[in-house]
Amino acid sequence: MSLLLPYTAVMAGEGYDGGFTRGGRLGCSVAAIVGTPLFAFLLLADSLGDCDPGTDCHQGFLLHVLLPSVLIASAAGLVVRILVNRLSAG
Repeated sequence: MSLLLPYTAVMAGEGYDGGFTRGGRLGCSVAAIVGTPLFAFLLLADSLGDCDPGTDCHQGFLLHVLLPSVLIASAAGLVVRILVNRLSAG
């Protein structure tokens, strides 16, 4: 008896397929391929430059680096996932 899974997994056909769709796999791959370099570029662009004395600069890591990277990578992955799933279903 497994303590982690209180139910039995049912395998149909050729066995367990991994639970992911082709579009989900490709969408996740595209999100990683797009998001990683984008994050690195935005992080580099945000960290470059000198600050003027008395001004607050380099204060927006979450808003200027992380948020755009996550939004763009998520959108790219979702679009690829939807397109691949629709094309493979029809």
